[in-house]
Amino acid sequence: MTTPHKKMNPQTFRAAAFGIVVAFAAASPASATVTTLFADTFNRADSTDLNASTTGKSGTLGALNWVEVVGGSSTSVPVADPFISSNTLRIGETSGGSGGWSVTYIDHNFTDSVITTGGEFTVSMDLVSPNSFGGTRFTGFTVGNSKADLDNWSVNVPNSFTSDFFFGYDPTGTTEVKVFLGGSQNYQQTINLSSGATLSVRFSGITSFNAASTVNYEAFIDGSSVKTGSFTWSGTNENYIGLYSNYSEHQGVVDHFEVTAVPEPGSALVGLVGCLLILRRRR
Repeated sequence: MTTPHKKMNPQTFRAAAFGIVVAFAAASPASATVTTLFADTFNRADSTDLNASTTGKSGTLGALNWVEVVGGSSTSVPVADPFISSNTLRIGETSGGSGGWSVTYIDHNFTDSVITTGGEFTVSMDLVSPNSFGGTRFTGFTVGNSKADLDNWSVNVPNSFTSDFFFGYDPTGTTEVKVFLGGSQNYQQTINLSSGATLSVRFSGITSFNAASTVNYEAFIDGSSVKTGSFTWSGTNENYIGLYSNYSEHQGVVDHFEVTAVPEPGSALVGLVGCLLILRRRR
């Protein structure tokens, strides 16, 4: 004898659906909804041309180009373009002189709608070699730049940067990780980074890229939160992102650079709820 099909009470169904949605949200890691806008593993042939090949580049924005800017405080300081070596990016000054630096930035203004829709983006890099010699040496990344700021870069240390945000590591002296906001030091932590340490920052609460709008940040070292804070955009629609180093002899070795964003919150849950509603209609 077949058992009669029992129709579920609408209230019971809604409660069950809500329970599934809550369970899904709790069980799903945030990374499941992350979209990689641009990433570069630098896994390509050795070259002084960072764009000689697109191998190693990926993301929804495609194989974006790098733009290289180098300089020094005097003509006696030898500098050279960043280059690919052994599947890594090497940046810094050529020798141990004072005042040399390298900047390479992504030729894209990261003001994409996916960022304002989801309200956040993350920048990360692996510092393959955290060591240098000399004094006041930094390798890190800059956020909130105009293209003109980067093309005309002429400063050597973070306290003179026009960048809205800088996160980097100084292995000299007391070996410090530091955050600079608009050229002013906002944070420092004495720490001795190991080779391959991941430096990342999550920028959130972004509703627009208008000047004076607030951005929250949380800085991480190897996935552990070390600093939270906020700042404001200095210009409207100015969010070019770049890498900087004044490490001696190109000892700033970087790998696995990535910019990610989170789509509109709840998009995955909306899809799940839709499936549940279709199932309810069928029942």
